[in-house]
Amino acid sequence: MKYISADARLALYAEGEFGKGRSKTAEGVMRYGQNPIAAVIDSTATGKTIKETVGIDCPAPIVASIKDSLAYKPNVLLLGTAPTGGRLPDSWRADIILAIENGLDIVSGLHDFLEDDPEIKAAASAHGKLLLDVRKAPEDLPIASGLAKKVKGFTVLTVGSDVSIGKMTTSLELLRSAEKRNLKAEFVATGQTGIMVTGGRGIAVDRVIGDFMAGAAEQMVLAADENCELIFVEGQGSLAHPGFSGVTLSLLHGSCPKAMILCHQPSRKLIGRLPDFPVLDLNRMIALNETMAALMQPAKVVGIALNTNGLNEEEARLAILTIEKEIGLPCIDPVRFGGDVLIDAILAARKNYLATTKQLVEH
Repeated sequence: MKYISADARLALYAEGEFGKGRSKTAEGVMRYGQNPIAAVIDSTATGKTIKETVGIDCPAPIVASIKDSLAYKPNVLLLGTAPTGGRLPDSWRADIILAIENGLDIVSGLHDFLEDDPEIKAAASAHGKLLLDVRKAPEDLPIASGLAKKVKGFTVLTVGSDVSIGKMTTSLELLRSAEKRNLKAEFVATGQTGIMVTGGRGIAVDRVIGDFMAGAAEQMVLAADENCELIFVEGQGSLAHPGFSGVTLSLLHGSCPKAMILCHQPSRKLIGRLPDFPVLDLNRMIALNETMAALMQPAKVVGIALNTNGLNEEEARLAILTIEKEIGLPCIDPVRFGGDVLIDAILAARKNYLATTKQLVEH
């Protein structure tokens, strides 16, 4: 996918949402992306620092408007919040056009493509600026056929007890931990933020036609396997979510993981904030994911990545110890305390997998 240069300075557009639960794209790009951050745009958060707002140590200012951001010399406006359904809010249109008129390219992960908007497209054309809709899926994707079972790399998929719970973040923290050990590892981006973080690599699986979602995951795992010991596939949705379970199942069957990490936030009581869907018991969630994965090949949940956002350090450590005791699996918040505990569990599972595979071949 054509993407912006690594040195392009980003103005992250998060109007009214920065640090309130819907700015995960802005936060993900800020925490893991390669581009320098010029400013965050949110008129409701001006006067605060990024660190006190979202806990990320970034010196960029929070400003009130597109106009105010221009003083920090951005090259690109990146739409950093996730509206329900990925629709383009009407209130954003004037700001996007203003950014274009002031020389900024636009990066969007919305389901509504900017290049399909006549007014925005006309402005971009008139000013010679790029509209990059990273959620647009490639053509000619295959139908999955189980080929990802045969990769030599050890594929690890993050799954969740709910949506927006840290599956991408966990995958990227695992990648960091693996690389610190000089392991050959790759992150497979399956959503818009992951694609932005990796400089345009990946496929937003939730935008792919249903028949080809698993095929998209399969294709990416096969491509990652060429030089990798560990392949970390970014999970999407949750099997327990009434709206987003389909993309979860497509990743389970398309990527054919050999192990899984379950992502969970102990403070959540409802799935997707839906009153009729309480968060399931973790043992049940583990069993569901393992049962669905086993239709392609056996794969165990080997660790729990706990999202302790909102807890102080003492509360976070207590939550980790409690779940570790209740579930009997290694548990850690990889953002807060690093991913080494989970990498140890993954490497142990990989060692067991390789030994079992060798025995089967010999017999």
